[in-house]
Amino acid sequence: MTTTETPGYIPISEWPSLEALAVGYGEHLMTESSQLSGKHVDLVFSDSSRITHHFIDSNTLKWEVVGAGQSGNAEYKAFEVRPNIFFVDFYKPDHDEQVSLVLNLSTGQAIAGTSSFRMVNSQKRTWTKFADASIGDTSVTPFQPTDDLIGKHILYSYTPRDAYEHIYLNQGTFTWHCLSGTEKGLADTEPCKMLRLADKLYLLFWSEKIMPVESVVVVDLEKMRSTGRFFCWDPKPAKRVQMSFGSYATVLAETSAAAVVSRLSNA
Repeated sequence: MTTTETPGYIPISEWPSLEALAVGYGEHLMTESSQLSGKHVDLVFSDSSRITHHFIDSNTLKWEVVGAGQSGNAEYKAFEVRPNIFFVDFYKPDHDEQVSLVLNLSTGQAIAGTSSFRMVNSQKRTWTKFADASIGDTSVTPFQPTDDLIGKHILYSYTPRDAYEHIYLNQGTFTWHCLSGTEKGLADTEPCKMLRLADKLYLLFWSEKIMPVESVVVVDLEKMRSTGRFFCWDPKPAKRVQMSFGSYATVLAETSAAAVVSRLSNA
């Protein structure tokens, strides 16, 4: 080993393609739900726009932006992550958009995350926007940002071969590190969003700086599993990559660095 080598560091040029990464990540995905089949869900957003969703059966929905003349059908996946709380994911081919919804049918709270592509510095990157909504016309409090995850060190096992550790640093930043599998040894620190959906149930979103990946995940620290998707443009084969995934979670450690700093400063 020479002094110019950095043990454990993998150059970006040696990172695998996202298409290779996507293989097998559905092994720990929870069973899809058919509970929305036949239901109409109207989402009313803060700007008063309204999008209706008719879940025709357990696989197909029809969406319509009311008053805008926009509508379409899409194949969807729905997961009942908690009783009456659903994670719904579908692709709109005419718009090249991936839509992820979290619907709480008990409280009327909802949030929509829509991912698409845009050019940044001559590179095709994923871009996601979120919008709070209510189910129907009843006014509700949106899902709120949370600091519950800060300081937690969690292991996520996506397959028997693929495992990652996450360390949540603050409300907008976390670090991931692949311990085994296709990306073994890769690590980075990314911007993220954390929302509290219910007790020990969270929406986690992150955007990767190196890979053009954006992930929307529901993390359940009561059932100790996660359910989510990623959507991206893979520059190596130059194609869209979409993937649903699930994992089993293990909390490895829990710390409060801010509390230690505060205690030391007041000593």
